[in-house]
Amino acid sequence: MSSKTTDRTLALAGAFQSAALVQQLARTGEVSANNFKCSIDSIFALDPENVTSVYGGTENVSLGINALHRILTLNQTRQYADTIRYAIGLFHIEKNLSKNEEILSILRSRLKNMSTQRDHFDSTVHNNIIGKLADLYVDTIGTFKYRIQVKGNPEYLQQPDIANKVRAVFLSGVRSIMLWRQLGGSRLNLILGKKALIRDLEVLGKPISHS
Repeated sequence: MSSKTTDRTLALAGAFQSAALVQQLARTGEVSANNFKCSIDSIFALDPENVTSVYGGTENVSLGINALHRILTLNQTRQYADTIRYAIGLFHIEKNLSKNEEILSILRSRLKNMSTQRDHFDSTVHNNIIGKLADLYVDTIGTFKYRIQVKGNPEYLQQPDIANKVRAVFLSGVRSIMLWRQLGGSRLNLILGKKALIRDLEVLGKPISHS
């Protein structure tokens, strides 16, 4: 198993973590603080030393690793139905984004500016930072014709803070899929490389009991 293969699997798990976080936010209004912070921090890893550093360690991607592992090994498509749908949507968005140099340039420029601004706050997940990321999503990816429809409890989805978190997390998901493609990810290796993908996931996260 090559290091590049493992890195690619980690990036894919990062995308599924973003999708799973949106499912949780939409249904319950709550998420794991560590997983959420990991996904938000990854957006600002513009020039990382390695893939692991994007997420601050594989343990921070536990939600994505376990979700993807259970989908592939236990066929838990009903439990993760929205997670899968959001992930597919993120693939579509990233494909459109990769062809749009103007939007890519705007994203990178504004994220660099935000990187300096966030030093003034106690945490990357400060409401001010999340709000700015949500605005960035709306101003860039939100202009695409394709939109991901979020399903869940209207009581949560109508709250501005939750809506901002959803958009910010979607941005992190797109970032992970971009990284996955840069590492050679393709639809073909998803279809043909299922066994290798499962092995990588088990090495990365040693997923807990399937119960």
